Amino acid sequence: MKYERTGRLTPPVRFLFLSLLFAAAPVLAIPPEQELRRLALRQTAAKAEAWQDKYWLRLVYYEKRFFGGYKSHSVNPNFYLSKWGNISPRLELEAAIDGLFFEGNDDESPECRFPERYLWLREKLGLQSSEFSRRCEAFNEWKASLDTESVSLLFAAGYLNNPSTLYGHTFLRLHKRGGAGADLLDYTVNYAATADADSGLFFALKGLAGAYPGQFSTIPYYLKIQEYHNLENRDLWGFPLYLKPHEIDRLMRHCWELGKAAFPYYFFTRNCSWQLMPLLDIVKPELKLSGRFRFWVIPSDTAKAVLAGTLPGVPDWRPSLWKTVEWKRAQLTEGERALVLELARGDQQAQLKRLEGLPPGVQAAVLETAADYLSWRFYAGRISKDELDKRTDPLLAVRAPLGEQATFTGGPQRPANIKQAHESLRVGAGVTALKNGTAYDLSLRYALQDLLDDPAGYLPDAALEMGAFKLRYEERYNRFYMKEARLVRVVSMNPWDSWVRRQSWELGAGVEQADETGRQPGSSAIWTMNAGSGVSAEWRGPVRQLWYLLAQADGGLGGALESRWRAGPGVKGGVLLEKGALRANFEARYIAYTFGDTDPLWAGTAAASLKLSKDSALRAEYSWRGGVKEAGLYYNAFVFPP
Repeated sequence: MKYERTGRLTPPVRFLFLSLLFAAAPVLAIPPEQELRRLALRQTAAKAEAWQDKYWLRLVYYEKRFFGGYKSHSVNPNFYLSKWGNISPRLELEAAIDGLFFEGNDDESPECRFPERYLWLREKLGLQSSEFSRRCEAFNEWKASLDTESVSLLFAAGYLNNPSTLYGHTFLRLHKRGGAGADLLDYTVNYAATADADSGLFFALKGLAGAYPGQFSTIPYYLKIQEYHNLENRDLWGFPLYLKPHEIDRLMRHCWELGKAAFPYYFFTRNCSWQLMPLLDIVKPELKLSGRFRFWVIPSDTAKAVLAGTLPGVPDWRPSLWKTVEWKRAQLTEGERALVLELARGDQQAQLKRLEGLPPGVQAAVLETAADYLSWRFYAGRISKDELDKRTDPLLAVRAPLGEQATFTGGPQRPANIKQAHESLRVGAGVTALKNGTAYDLSLRYALQDLLDDPAGYLPDAALEMGAFKLRYEERYNRFYMKEARLVRVVSMNPWDSWVRRQSWELGAGVEQADETGRQPGSSAIWTMNAGSGVSAEWRGPVRQLWYLLAQADGGLGGALESRWRAGPGVKGGVLLEKGALRANFEARYIAYTFGDTDPLWAGTAAASLKLSKDSALRAEYSWRGGVKEAGLYYNAFVFPP
């Protein structure tokens, strides 16, 4: 391209350049002086290379591509002003500049659709507040209706009966100005997958592949209470974020913009918790949260990362509905508990007459507990809405004339919160004594806990392991091999309760060494799957005991098996002991393989773990599997994931 000595384009080239520019630009019916102003603003942005500004890249969620360039992950075209805005920060910025000259209803203008983008753009271009001013009534009304005074991070405890909520859920709570203690007035900022009717395996596979779009929404807080606190019986923790007024305003502006975005939802990476990280990086850039997670994201980890960058404070705790019922039940006598059960599940009219002979305070306590228990049964799906109303209305009719009574004071005992829990990634090393020598083990588990890990801050009497590997070096053969590669193991030991009647269950899948085949160690790897269901019973004394018995189904595939597969039923029983920092587990199982290889399997373990600190433990194990026995001593450390 030829230039004059003045640096200006020659007339033919200038004409060609302007023709191409106008052809590429959107058609704007604006006066010539406005057109010159538009071109001048584009030139100002070009000189400053404003499209490379980190904050602009954050606002449109651009990430560098492996082979160069950028890509925004929003799959909703309404999130962009340019046709190519998802892959070109420059074209998107130029389209934003063009949007300043929009003619039409203010609420439909790009500036009112993307208030945080345009606030930044105005500052970047040095525009006066009076220039291109808009009255964004829809946004201002929405913002005024929320009237947010403060923001907190909410963490809902894990829920093992739903694959998408195994590790918990994080979202934001917007506290309405002057509404302290009035939960009905508050709203939440929630990011979740828009799932279809699929369930089970297809639901999990589509979630792993990012086939579900994830979207932000503002939802009344009381609806989230109903979902987590009532329906799923999950504790809710609220951690104050101490955002400044201008940061809250920035949050509101960007949340309005995110209503037009949709991102692929991946269960283990770009999930509900991760997507909050770039949002908070925009609100409070010094946090630098999204860059802390590269390979997988667990809600408890994101909660810890957010809270590490805020001032310390006492979190709010809302116990689950069942935990509240359980706490009230513990304060009743055995006869009063039986009366509650009869009022909720038996001949109610007869029990109400029997209730009349008790002191007013006892009557009130029994009636309140029965009403709460009926609510829990309804939310747990045990009774219908009609049955709830039919049984609750008479209880309330009897309770009302009793007036104010001293029934229950205080509340359930507050458990450890997620900030007090051990880190999610576990690494370990140890020495193992075998029949013919010594072996050395290195272990790595991506998440999260087993029955011997300290449950503080997590679910009690539960195991939730994903990506657990054990590498072994055996001196006798001078070789390394993978002793274990567990994909998933979930265990939920629910102590039997006549009020709840929940089963205990487990499932697992992964690769292990079938050493009972008699092959050389390390050469008998097979793929295994198992599932079990049964009951457990708790005994509280000087040492807490949890006894369990589960029926099992077990199967395996691999060349180490003579028929290359096996399957059959079995049974497993054991006890989990707990005393302070010491936890122990004794377990035995028998599998009667009836298909494929039919040799039965006897196996068992005796293990104990001593908590040394919040993030370290010493563990001793003895196990047998068929004729193979081993004993080991291991040190485990819990670390924040890289």
